[in-house]
Amino acid sequence: MVIDMNQPLIRVLVAEDHPIVADGIVAILAKAKDMQVVGRAKDGAEAIELMKLHQPDIVLLDLRMPVVDGIQVMRWIKGSGLTARTVILTGFSRQSDVREAIRAGANAYLLKDVTGGEMLRTIRSVHRGKYRISGKRARELAANVSSADLKPSEMEILALIVEGHDNGTIAAKLGLRKEAVKYHLKGIFSKLGVTKRGAAARQAIERGLLGVH
Repeated sequence: MVIDMNQPLIRVLVAEDHPIVADGIVAILAKAKDMQVVGRAKDGAEAIELMKLHQPDIVLLDLRMPVVDGIQVMRWIKGSGLTARTVILTGFSRQSDVREAIRAGANAYLLKDVTGGEMLRTIRSVHRGKYRISGKRARELAANVSSADLKPSEMEILALIVEGHDNGTIAAKLGLRKEAVKYHLKGIFSKLGVTKRGAAARQAIERGLLGVH
């Protein structure tokens, strides 16, 4: 990826209660020329205080933490007026965890077995206003689509939308023409009552269309 060094650094706050895991995350972020770690919190309460102080662009947030958990932190962000976007990085992969996190305001949901490169790509994507869920989790969610209104082809595309792929990549993965992908997207957007990809993924989860309980 070509990084525009004229752009401001992406300011990241890391909230993780396991020191070894936090050390690894910070080390990966430190190597990214377009990012700056502005704070490191060992629990949700400290994360809130550091957000007030540093006002980061991205909060890389564990779901389960002492004192105040990740869900409560995201609810606080919603009511705070801050513009920080949230990337959940967790070992909890239940569909109910994903749904609760998205409802609380998460912009991305990654599992801790994700590669460092994927974590950095997700942070950049979320910083640009995108919405993303770990590929494995997205495919499992889409496999459980319960809405009779969504066709099998639309389910496949929905999974790839949630993974954050563009039309060209979706077309290549499914062996379709770009025009066909655009056609299916119109159908998905219409059925979900949205006009954008991120909103489609969020609506599908929040409205229970992906079989998340």
